[in-house]
Amino acid sequence: MPTVTLPAVTQPSAETIIDDKNQNFVYSAGWLDVAAKQAYGGSYKQTIQNGATASITFTGQSFSILYKGGPAYRKMDVYVDGALVATLDENLAVSTYQPRWDYPGQLTAGTHTLMLVFVIKPGFANNNGSLDAVIVR
Repeated sequence: MPTVTLPAVTQPSAETIIDDKNQNFVYSAGWLDVAAKQAYGGSYKQTIQNGATASITFTGQSFSILYKGGPAYRKMDVYVDGALVATLDENLAVSTYQPRWDYPGQLTAGTHTLMLVFVIKPGFANNNGSLDAVIVR
């Protein structure tokens, strides 16, 4: 009996990366585009405005956030469906592109809204917040 070779089956990617320039992101005033070849897609968003927001609606059960971190970066409050779920500390010892923060829980299947809110730390001269991309699973 001849041997039949079947074509390899590829599984669809379990992750979708949504770049900061994706049209589905909604940014409040105060966000700037920063070109950087080390960032995902060659750029990231940055703000110095306290309370600046970035939001996106996605379908999935989990997500991760890519950002630009470093000594001049501070914190972003992370909200899912209007509830504060974490505070992302972007303050790192050295300038770093694409660090990844993973949401620690599991969301119900369906559509969710992610919102990041930049929080200035009073008394610091350098207060930056950033968003590079969101990974949805």
